Amino acid sequence: MKAILSIMLLIAGCAGKPAPTGLQGIEILAAANANQNNATALDLVFVYDSSTQGLLPKTGPDWFDKKAALVAGLAMGLDVVSLQVPPASTVNLPASPPFPARYAKAIGVYAYANYVAPGGQPMMNLTPYGSVTVTLAPDTITLAGTAPKGMLGKLLGAIK
Repeated sequence: MKAILSIMLLIAGCAGKPAPTGLQGIEILAAANANQNNATALDLVFVYDSSTQGLLPKTGPDWFDKKAALVAGLAMGLDVVSLQVPPASTVNLPASPPFPARYAKAIGVYAYANYVAPGGQPMMNLTPYGSVTVTLAPDTITLAGTAPKGMLGKLLGAIK
């Protein structure tokens, strides 16, 4: 009972501002035939305020169509890490390339893939993970991960 009361007080104290992400690592695994044997443009978008968060497109094709305008107009509200991931490869972040310097303050982390398939891919929310694996397959993308470490992970575990 004491733990639940403590969690409720902590959440109530943070209610005015979204909590920062607990994301510490991203592994990207591209299958040998990922994206129909094409390199995949993959953007990781780190968002720092809720007004910016509400302006993000819901699909990869929309993001890549509007990317230049969004980055120019929302420069202080987001950071973008752009990758080209060839088939049959693995990328581990933040090792190379690194996360943005202020990534620990991000309230949301999203991934957009530019797949050849005309339907495109939906925006992927990486925010709830401490560590996440993004698997690029021929026509789909899947996410698998673990909860954040530390206090944020404990809070999320207690709420479940």
